[in-house]
Amino acid sequence: MRKTLARLTLSFFVLGLLAWGPVSKAAEGPLRIIVIVAPGGSADAMARMVSEKIGPLLNTMTVVENKPGAGGNLATQLVAKAPADGLTLLVTANNHTINPTLFADAGYRIDDLVPIADLMWGPSVMVVPANSSYQSFDQLIADAKKRPDAITYGSAGIGTPSHIAGELLNQAAGIKLAHAPYRGSGPSLTDLAGGQIPVVLSSLVAAMPLIKSGRIRPLAVTSSKRWPGAETIPTVAEFGLPKFEHLTFIGLMAPKGTTQTQANALSQAVMKVLADPAVTAKVASLGGEVGHMNAQEFKQYIDTDYKVSRQIVQSTGMKPE
Repeated sequence: MRKTLARLTLSFFVLGLLAWGPVSKAAEGPLRIIVIVAPGGSADAMARMVSEKIGPLLNTMTVVENKPGAGGNLATQLVAKAPADGLTLLVTANNHTINPTLFADAGYRIDDLVPIADLMWGPSVMVVPANSSYQSFDQLIADAKKRPDAITYGSAGIGTPSHIAGELLNQAAGIKLAHAPYRGSGPSLTDLAGGQIPVVLSSLVAAMPLIKSGRIRPLAVTSSKRWPGAETIPTVAEFGLPKFEHLTFIGLMAPKGTTQTQANALSQAVMKVLADPAVTAKVASLGGEVGHMNAQEFKQYIDTDYKVSRQIVQSTGMKPE
């Protein structure tokens, strides 16, 4: 029975790749994977891992191109305007669902790209200096309720996932932490370790080195369950906010006009790549978990995250720097 199911699964996978069209023909040209950030970091690492392993599956050469700028808008515009021929894809993150509302003109609309697959997930973490008087997340929240706007938290910048997470927390907990935007997680964490700011919300990936060194302390992660590899850090949900969750994603998108058949076929190929133990281990080393959604499920998530991000941006009056 298991052998029969395995043959059927393989048959559907092969049929999907055949239906992909141009990408199955190497002569049509290389598959370009455009990344919203410069080389280095999780998004770039994921793009290169997928590029290396998906080429043979789709019988094509692959090229990774980094196009940073305007908070991810430049790369997204490039892919949004590309032909829907299966040869140009985008590796993006939460910027994709935030920027259409954050910017007066991001240069694209949320439906200008077709979600293909989620590649990697990770939470944000609330951290304090090692010598902070806050010994737990609930102590911080209790103090914040007594002193609105008196406690400042740093984020990686206006409209970044850590900023969205902070404003979601303000709304969910009924508090008002003041916001101090930095130009990236690194500077905010450096100031935190030096005692120049009392609280920072950062990606867990960026914060872990300083957490492990003992220079900063974690109070809570924004995932709904304790995060693999960081099980000693409680979740926000454990402190009376059971529905609270905010995750950072890295995902793969294609231009509008890409057919559902093409999207499904490429999604299947990506899932095969992500199931590789070497890829799973590498993602875990980055502090994340590999994606698990098919194209339709990822689209549903993107639609929901766009609505959440839109509400936060509009209700707080966020404007890009």
